[in-house]
Amino acid sequence: MTSNAGPAPAHTLRSSTALRWGMALAGCALAAPAGAQLAPRLTGEAVIAQLDSAQRDLAARAQASADPQLAATSGRLARIASDLRAALGGADATRPVDLIDARAQAKARRAQAAAQRTRAYLDIADGCLGGDASAITDALAASVKRLAEAADSSREAQPVIDAVETLDHQPLFAVQPGDKPLAFALVGANLSDAQCADPQIIATDAQGAPLAVQPVITGVSPARIELKLPPSQMLDPGNYVLHVVPRRKTFLLGCTVQPEAVAVVQVARSPQFSVDYTLTAMCAADGGAQKSVPLGAGTLPDIAYGSTVSQQIDTTACGDPLSYALTATVRRGDGSRASVGPIVQSANASITAGLPGGLSLSWNPSVHTMFVRSGANTCKGVH
Repeated sequence: MTSNAGPAPAHTLRSSTALRWGMALAGCALAAPAGAQLAPRLTGEAVIAQLDSAQRDLAARAQASADPQLAATSGRLARIASDLRAALGGADATRPVDLIDARAQAKARRAQAAAQRTRAYLDIADGCLGGDASAITDALAASVKRLAEAADSSREAQPVIDAVETLDHQPLFAVQPGDKPLAFALVGANLSDAQCADPQIIATDAQGAPLAVQPVITGVSPARIELKLPPSQMLDPGNYVLHVVPRRKTFLLGCTVQPEAVAVVQVARSPQFSVDYTLTAMCAADGGAQKSVPLGAGTLPDIAYGSTVSQQIDTTACGDPLSYALTATVRRGDGSRASVGPIVQSANASITAGLPGGLSLSWNPSVHTMFVRSGANTCKGVH
């Protein structure tokens, strides 16, 4: 059987073509969110602006805290910025970093890494006290120092690490001793090449001696390497350096070794707290008078993060209490201390006081017991 249908009319073909184009354009519109914009390409000027801002804020913090190490790190940031300005001659300052001379490009990327690491420090430093504050300050100082002293390279796409973070993207400067392996990530640029083997990673102490147990790579991309380290209780407190040596596929030469990128992580001292307390009762006396009776003064057992300690107090010296007054001082293992009180509450009510470092002190008159509870570490840069 033959069909009598002739070719489709021209207007029908035009309508069909228009419909297909309309559907394609609609699909493109759905694929690109309304108002979406691409970020401008990074220039040397933008890097210097980031570095200058971080340096000023760190200098202000150094002055407010009278911390000589922060002041020294601020000075080193200023020298990195000055060195980069000198390297970006002519129009290079306004050109995208990807398009400038390889040596100047390496300086720019390291300068940006120093700026970003400093900004991460400034974002979390207010929540850190005592030994934790010292640990993250040490880690920042060592990181900026190594970025400042890194050798220039004439190779393009030089690797650089600009952040160390937890797997859920929280900044990481120091780790507390623990009995579990530590999982974290190094973030940066040119850290691996999918056409080559995984980068070599060597963990050393601050003097360059390799650790007995080395980290294991659990995930890798050009911008991120995820690692697992052995339990940190095996490591002495101090700075540890991760040396990342990637390979890169080049024309005719295959996968060639690239200059190393480094990151610094501090192992902090094991945190310990002790709490000194003084508990006084206001007691009813003969004739309607009142008298102050000391019930107890002492030190509660040492406490670590995530635990609770308690101590019973003999209250028989005050048979008819009207109120209680509590004063306490928390002492950290690094020697720092802070006090609260006196806090006064009626005899039939508990007293609860927050202490620096995420501690909570409570007096429960119904069971005649003092409690100290520790929550999670308030320093977000220590894990």
